[in-house]
Amino acid sequence: MTLTRPAPAVPAGGRRPAHGGLPARAAVLRWSWRLLRREWRRQVLLLALIACTAAAAVSGLTATHAYQPSPAGTFGSARQILHLDVGDPAVLHTQLAAARAGLGPVEIIAHRKAGIPGSAQALDIRAQDPHGRYGSAMLGLRAGRWPAPGSRTETALTGSAAGLLRTGLGRTVALDGQRLTVVGIVENPGNLDDVFALTAPGPDGMTVAGRPAVSADAFAAAPSGTFDAFRHAGTARPAFEVRADFRGTGAVPDAFVFVLATVALLLVSLVAAAGFAAVAQRRLRQVGMLATLGATDRQVRLVLLGHGALTGVAASAAGTAVGIAAWLPLAPHLEAAAGHRIDRFAVPWALIALMALIAVLAPTAAAWWPARAMARIPAVQALSARPPRAVAGRQSAWSALILTAAGIGCLIPAHRTNPLLMCVGIAAVVLGTLLLSPLVIRALAAPAGRAPFTTRLVLRDLGRHQARSGAALAAITLAIGIAVAVSALAAASQDRAAAGNLSTRQLLFRTPAKGPVVPLLSGADVRREQTAVQGYATALGGTATPLLMAYDPHVRASDDGSRAGTGGRPAVEAGTRQGPNTWASDPLYVATPAAARRFGLGPAAAGARTDVVTTLGGHGTLSLLGAARRDLDSASTVHVPGSAYSSVPRVFLTESGLHRYGWRTVTVGWFVSVPHDLTAAQTTAALDLAVRSGLVAETRDHHDDLATLRWASMAAGAALALGVLAMTVGTIRAEAADDLRTLTATGAASATRRALTAVTAGSLAVAGTVLGTLGAYTVLVAAFADDLSQLHRVPYVPLAAALLGVPLIATAAGWTLAGRQPSGIARRLLE
Repeated sequence: MTLTRPAPAVPAGGRRPAHGGLPARAAVLRWSWRLLRREWRRQVLLLALIACTAAAAVSGLTATHAYQPSPAGTFGSARQILHLDVGDPAVLHTQLAAARAGLGPVEIIAHRKAGIPGSAQALDIRAQDPHGRYGSAMLGLRAGRWPAPGSRTETALTGSAAGLLRTGLGRTVALDGQRLTVVGIVENPGNLDDVFALTAPGPDGMTVAGRPAVSADAFAAAPSGTFDAFRHAGTARPAFEVRADFRGTGAVPDAFVFVLATVALLLVSLVAAAGFAAVAQRRLRQVGMLATLGATDRQVRLVLLGHGALTGVAASAAGTAVGIAAWLPLAPHLEAAAGHRIDRFAVPWALIALMALIAVLAPTAAAWWPARAMARIPAVQALSARPPRAVAGRQSAWSALILTAAGIGCLIPAHRTNPLLMCVGIAAVVLGTLLLSPLVIRALAAPAGRAPFTTRLVLRDLGRHQARSGAALAAITLAIGIAVAVSALAAASQDRAAAGNLSTRQLLFRTPAKGPVVPLLSGADVRREQTAVQGYATALGGTATPLLMAYDPHVRASDDGSRAGTGGRPAVEAGTRQGPNTWASDPLYVATPAAARRFGLGPAAAGARTDVVTTLGGHGTLSLLGAARRDLDSASTVHVPGSAYSSVPRVFLTESGLHRYGWRTVTVGWFVSVPHDLTAAQTTAALDLAVRSGLVAETRDHHDDLATLRWASMAAGAALALGVLAMTVGTIRAEAADDLRTLTATGAASATRRALTAVTAGSLAVAGTVLGTLGAYTVLVAAFADDLSQLHRVPYVPLAAALLGVPLIATAAGWTLAGRQPSGIARRLLE
């Protein structure tokens, strides 16, 4: 390589003047490219790690972009929807006429509700034109054909509706008292969870299978201001609402995943910094020769910066291509979880291009600090290939302690509601934990003198190469810490109310009721249903707890809630006063001994003067509604902890209160709890049982597999940590090649060489998993300091798999993949 001018004089301190021309920089970059091509085998792990991270980032961005709810599932091609739910068909016609006059062209979708035998879920029967102006995007035909225009005897069902009704294509089904022939299987491509029966609209668009609609949706392209004007048009105060268009909300999830991917690339840059430090040490003699030829400090730095940039370009291009290639076959399998059809070619190209740019900049930035350190080494020392003296780490210890304390001080008062304090606190604790990595490396090397020979050599190598091993340990710590935090939060969220009405291990069988009126079953009916439900629960290894409600024999039902000739009575309910004459009511069950044991009511249920035991929040008293007495506005109430699921019984009348008021009881259902998650076949069997027994079965209303999240997060963190370990151990053992050759020349066997690599990988893995777990739980305990009970569900199995599995896998891989005899000294190239 020829530079453009003579070598400048080097000052006594070994520093070179910082000037140089464009041809010289181009020559240095060409030299970096040639070295990268020649040494690509030594860089393959670094290239693979950056490429895999870029591929995961690209696939994650694309999947998140596609996973978001599709606006077409709710709006079709319209900009706004006007919801009319007035109940009176005549009033509904008046409001729709006003909508057409005030909003311009509209498309009407009429609705009626129908019950599903054996299920607590209602079925939406809608009249809609499959080729309508705005709603055609909300319909897709999967099999059969559309209902014929104007037909009153044909319908098309979604797959879920056909399953609940236990019918299929070409069969007849009873809906809302009518017999309809199923001529097609349809879906809402933008909302696969939409369960409905499609019928052809009538001439006026307001009849559903020949019956008047009770609600309707008006789709229009009018802007929101037109709707606001219609809202205040004085149309007899209609009962409707305007739903705003939510297109564009996907920017927030996209940005969130983009930030996470950027953090992951920064994590990889920590490891890349260790790799570039090894490259700098390996090229130190060459850099010294370059300096003697007249290279400036800037040109010396450019040697490694160019290497980092070229590595980033190669890895980013490969990772982006792999990420997009992996997304194309993955897209169809994501549709069920996303709840809508996915266009695999709808890729956020702008974000992917920006992520590819960051994948180039991250390794370039990682090469800057080793390049700066290499440029500061005097030429004579560089020619001797002696590494610079390590810097003492006292400042890192104090910085780690100060940052960790500051982070905890921000997280505790944030109470998980202050975003600014949460972000600052998490960042401070993470930085503090990462700054502990060099201290942990020195702590590992401290007892090396008393360890066996192989372990002593490994620990001293880690201490000698502290910069790269400390960076690798920081990356492992961050990877495991993020995985542990996500897994712990998923476990903490398992039993929250937002999880749904029931858990995946619970079922609720109820007798059909009309509002508060419950049927009075005969003793034979109760025994028959009890036998059927108990048999179902026993077959699954679970229990069925009878649910009883109280009724006042002096109160008659104005609406006949009868079944099979028996009468119905209004059940007593628990009410919370909302206004002077209004209450919000909850079902009131009797605290029988079996119910008290099952729902954890404890001694409160046996209180002689207690009327109501509840697991609802708050500390006030409840009112008893539906009785002849009017002096029950302040029932004696005891609050106890309990389940937050919305359909689990939460308010109970004590047996002492039942006898004191002279009320009677009636069996209204059974609460089934099983020791494992219910499968789809078991849920279907419960619905069939409900149909045969004349009951209604309620199951979990939506499914969120948090266990999968716990395991997936831990697996991803472990995989990233193992990738970091592979590259780091390879780098450290490559730098210790001289020691390995010396050992081999003195008679060291293959087992010794395997032990060196295995102990190196195992030591870093143990330190990283322990430090990452401690850091994650430091953040979690500080964030949940006001309510540590939310962390009582510890994911023991995923944690044990990470804490034990990662070190064991790393050690086994190091032992298996090492052992090859190194090349002889005579064959070694001058580096």
